[in-house]
Amino acid sequence: MNKKIIRSGFVLSLLSASILFASSCGNNPNPYAPIATPYPTSSSIIYNNPNNINFPSGGVTGKVIDFITKSPIIGVKVSVVGVRPEISVMTNGTGTFTLPRVPEGRQVLAVSKKDYTKAISSNIIADIKVGSTVSIADINILGNESASSNAFVKIFEGFKHPLGLGINKNTGELYVVDIIGIGNILNYERAEIKKINSDGGLLLSFGSRLLSSDLSSIDLFRLLKNASGVGVDGGGNIYVADTGHSVVKKYGPEGKYVSEIKKDFSNVYDVAVTTQGNVLVSDPSNSRVILLDSSNNIILDNLLKDRPSDGVRGITTDGADNIYVVDSSGAQGQVIKIYDKYGVRLPLQFGRLGGLEPGSFNNPTDIAVDAASGDIYVVDSGNNRIQRFNAQGNYLSEFGQFGTANGSFNKPWGIAIDSAGYIYVSDTQNARVQKFMPGRIAQNNL
Repeated sequence: MNKKIIRSGFVLSLLSASILFASSCGNNPNPYAPIATPYPTSSSIIYNNPNNINFPSGGVTGKVIDFITKSPIIGVKVSVVGVRPEISVMTNGTGTFTLPRVPEGRQVLAVSKKDYTKAISSNIIADIKVGSTVSIADINILGNESASSNAFVKIFEGFKHPLGLGINKNTGELYVVDIIGIGNILNYERAEIKKINSDGGLLLSFGSRLLSSDLSSIDLFRLLKNASGVGVDGGGNIYVADTGHSVVKKYGPEGKYVSEIKKDFSNVYDVAVTTQGNVLVSDPSNSRVILLDSSNNIILDNLLKDRPSDGVRGITTDGADNIYVVDSSGAQGQVIKIYDKYGVRLPLQFGRLGGLEPGSFNNPTDIAVDAASGDIYVVDSGNNRIQRFNAQGNYLSEFGQFGTANGSFNKPWGIAIDSAGYIYVSDTQNARVQKFMPGRIAQNNL
């Protein structure tokens, strides 16, 4: 018989072991006691009985939470990768765990639980120190349903008729144009801007008061009327397409009125701001998209130039300040038009009107670009869905359908994407804003 004992990478035959241990272990109370202290030097460590081996070790403690809800998860198995026999524990009622007797050095942890199949971190690393217990950052995991691209996350309520969306990429704060009205003589589709955080909490509202928020000025003649689009610049200033007054109004970061832009607009629809502070305005009744500098001087009177269109709708920019325009009356293959930051039309354009096929639209209203992936999202309002394309205009996926359930829409209108890739859609006729997962989630199989 030539069985093998595997201990910290050493392989000994019984014949060799007999020289080092008492015969039949009869005179040795601990037959697994090492000759010398084994030192783990890699992530592949094998012990016959780790409970009886005096290797250098420490502990690690942490918490496992749901990536979406941030709530603790009970019963998650946490183990050390590459150690045999397995060293593992289960998270307790508060989602926390403590792994004892983990070999010294840099170790990789693994987590697993039924119905949770994705981990956000690329590696869960713990630097173990002898004789002490180290704490690691919370481990975020995703459920099966949430792990898919653009999965539904949350509903934000408290709106009457939400339209355009804008986002401050630096803070993650979302701005929502909401048509509220107040009845009687002032019932003329009065609008306000609601500033909310990424969880839907209301932070501020402005644009609908008779007096300024600090009571220092009368804002009766500055009320927003049937406003539609909204954009935010790098300094947190807010630009609103005040459609009913055919102007663009500018507000400071805290909602204080600053000024208005008048360029012979007629029923302005949307506003976007480049990283340089240049302002873009879609002006469908004048069949144009106008480009202004930060001082409101005209750089380009009409991006559409020799192809004006009264179908211009939502506009946005990407990190390179390329300009994306929705043209709801565009010719075949020209519903989405793209220009460089100087207003020069780029070769890429795509989309057609009519039908439910991928790349077909029925009343497209708005557009947004994921800064991380370059993916392009278009609100296909008449088909109650959001279509997603890559940076080359190739169809990738879609989400949404008609209805009131989570993830369903009734005439969606606006869209915005934050710096983490989360997508926000104004679900107008359902009087709500919905939040969705990023299209490309950094994750690993558990």
